[in-house]
Amino acid sequence: MKTSPHLRTLSRHLPARLLVLAACCAAPALGMAQAQAPAAPAAAAVQITGPVLRPEFANPIAAAQGLFREGKLEEAMARVQEVSALAGPTPQEKMVLERTRAAIAQRQGNQALVVSALEAALATGEVSAAEEPGLVEAIVLLSARERDQARVLRWSQRYLQLGGASDNVRLLRIEAQRQTGDEAGALAALKERLEASARAGTELPENQLRLAWVLQRKLEPAQATPTLERLARSYPRADYFAELVVAASRDPELSDRGLLQLYRLLRATGIVGRPELALQMAEAALRTGYPAEAQAVLDEAEGAGVFQPQVPAELARLREQARRARAGEEGEQAAEAAARGAPDGSRLAELGWVRVSALPA
Repeated sequence: MKTSPHLRTLSRHLPARLLVLAACCAAPALGMAQAQAPAAPAAAAVQITGPVLRPEFANPIAAAQGLFREGKLEEAMARVQEVSALAGPTPQEKMVLERTRAAIAQRQGNQALVVSALEAALATGEVSAAEEPGLVEAIVLLSARERDQARVLRWSQRYLQLGGASDNVRLLRIEAQRQTGDEAGALAALKERLEASARAGTELPENQLRLAWVLQRKLEPAQATPTLERLARSYPRADYFAELVVAASRDPELSDRGLLQLYRLLRATGIVGRPELALQMAEAALRTGYPAEAQAVLDEAEGAGVFQPQVPAELARLREQARRARAGEEGEQAAEAAARGAPDGSRLAELGWVRVSALPA
């Protein structure tokens, strides 16, 4: 399946978010180090509660963060690796280490390492309640960019449990559900959005409304047409009106003449540009006794290349039907003209009886 363009866009808005994350990563370690050893002036004002970091951890991690701020990423990561080798890190130290690793990896463009480091930081249980939603959101956005849908589902669920407010995460979760085959779950989430927007008197963006309609056509056909009507009203496009006509054609109570009127509207606005629509309109015209119109529709569609590269067999069948019907019309017209020119009305009477006898009982 292809990913929705809008949802792809959401996952691209990541670097700016993670730069903020990087700034957050540096603060905890430097603030904690201040309790044990002199640190950079910027860190002196940071007030962080919790266990005091050991000097053997705080000093090298502070050095790593200093190198990070100077843009010396390789050296900064080397220091992080040194700190990783220290025995018996406390949960607080592990959290600071992994967040620092994530910040450096982000600048290096190593998205996989960013995700694993953030997951490790969250696993310590030391991330504050205020910061946790932001880190989880970063994991969701990165995972969506890498098309790791399983991670998107896992961490977006965590984000929802935390009460996160980002709508981007919710949309990426819907896309991940669709991509992994949980179309019912995706549709349920979209229906909630549809109902909420209706209550608010607003409309969903076109891509969300269209996805709801696509899923409903497959899972809830009876509900698809109202959503399509809503889509056509809010975002009028030729394709949507054409689909409305196709949907109307399935109504058993709609007469052939009523259906033909809808097709005529599409034709007048230049919308009959799809093979199935052209064939259906031609067939409706034949059923209602307009073979010339049927032939004109087929000629227009074929001339516009609608049936290329493969011409359906149905086209040849309808063309032959239109030809025969037109030949019959011409024969009847000639017979009527001859009857009208006869010296008496006997031939007109005979022609009338022929036509009446041909009508349904």
